Amino acid sequence: MVGVIICTHGNSAPELLKSAEMICGKQENCQTVNFKEGESLEQLKSEISEKISQLKGTVFCLTDLKGGTPFNTLVSLLKSNPEMEIITGVNIPMLLELFINRSQLEKEELLSGITEAGKTGIYRYQDVEPSADDEEF
Repeated sequence: MVGVIICTHGNSAPELLKSAEMICGKQENCQTVNFKEGESLEQLKSEISEKISQLKGTVFCLTDLKGGTPFNTLVSLLKSNPEMEIITGVNIPMLLELFINRSQLEKEELLSGITEAGKTGIYRYQDVEPSADDEEF
């Protein structure tokens, strides 16, 4: 089973995990890391390294923003953790896809699935006037 780290600015990482677990249940082999205001890069790097060492197998690191401090810190850890994959733009559909399929799919198929779920999870609803032919639901 793929290990998971969710690392974001502020407190959104544990909240994203809690929301996903409400839907698909408690997750094992998963850690969260908050990058707190005023925290040094060395503190963040140390915390991420510690969390990675607690996980088994390939580790998928999901972060909020490409180019942000959590992302850049994860990139700096790639050399010492070549089994890591870094994916940005973390959202609930992405996490659900990952949690549901992480023990069943091969790494590349899983990566493809979670990035696609993240994209298709973005949707703009527009209220449309119903026509006489539309069924109610």
